[in-house]
Amino acid sequence: MVKGPEDVRTIEAIKTLTAGKTAKKSKMFGVLAKTLKAPRRSRPSVNLDKISRFSQPKAVVVIPGKVLGTGKLDHPADIVALSFSEQAMKKIKDAGGAAHDFKWLVEKGSKGAILLK
Repeated sequence: MVKGPEDVRTIEAIKTLTAGKTAKKSKMFGVLAKTLKAPRRSRPSVNLDKISRFSQPKAVVVIPGKVLGTGKLDHPADIVALSFSEQAMKKIKDAGGAAHDFKWLVEKGSKGAILLK
């Protein structure tokens, strides 16, 4: 019996967030890794309208789950998540924002990032 996530993207994200000095850079990385190790059904799915409500233009928003395309994004934002729906990707790009993976977050750093669940 396998314990923990089996999805390759999830395993890679956890390794990226917990590797070497990376885990010591930010408490957020530890929280994200712990959330990603949890069962998929307990990971958050966040709609674009919620991201738009709780972020400012040019913000870095981190979702430890999936971004869904309900609503619209009113301003450009860098959004980091495990996965994105096709509709969400289109709307993020239309708003002038960008979708990123956790590797991008580790390289950039978590300073000023907003964690939404």
